[in-house]
Amino acid sequence: MSYKLKIKEKGFTFIELILYVAILTIILSALVPFAWNAVETGVKSAVQQEVNANARYISERIKYEIRNSTGINSVAATSISLATSTPATNPTIIDLSAGNIRIKQGAGSTMNLNSANTVVNSLTFTNYTSGNNKTKHIQFVMTVAASFAAARQEYQDSVVLESSAELRSN
Repeated sequence: MSYKLKIKEKGFTFIELILYVAILTIILSALVPFAWNAVETGVKSAVQQEVNANARYISERIKYEIRNSTGINSVAATSISLATSTPATNPTIIDLSAGNIRIKQGAGSTMNLNSANTVVNSLTFTNYTSGNNKTKHIQFVMTVAASFAAARQEYQDSVVLESSAELRSN
């Protein structure tokens, strides 16, 4: 009996290897930019949420303080001083200093209202109190922006917010 040994060659030919590498390259060149774009979109969304959340919080806090005060001591372009009925919080001062909106209540310490990831570029208060002092109304306009040092577009965002409040004590 004679047996012929049949040797099977295992592995890839050079042409198959080139073909597989080419297919893999085409797939990766399509997927990598798509994945990178998804990451950039997520970063941009997070920056926008940070800026909008800070602007919304600051606005609501300023309105709360104005509505719950008993009077207006003074209104300047970038600060207000409010009278309150509670000695511990009298006066309440809200101002803009070095890119931060700060609040100081009574003899307490000054506290920033915005986070370290945002900067307030402008804050303007306007007093619309009526001539007979029956209506005490304050309007404010502020610009809040992201404070990331990166120059890339996805780290940049800004929002301008305008609102107003009237004292409830009238």
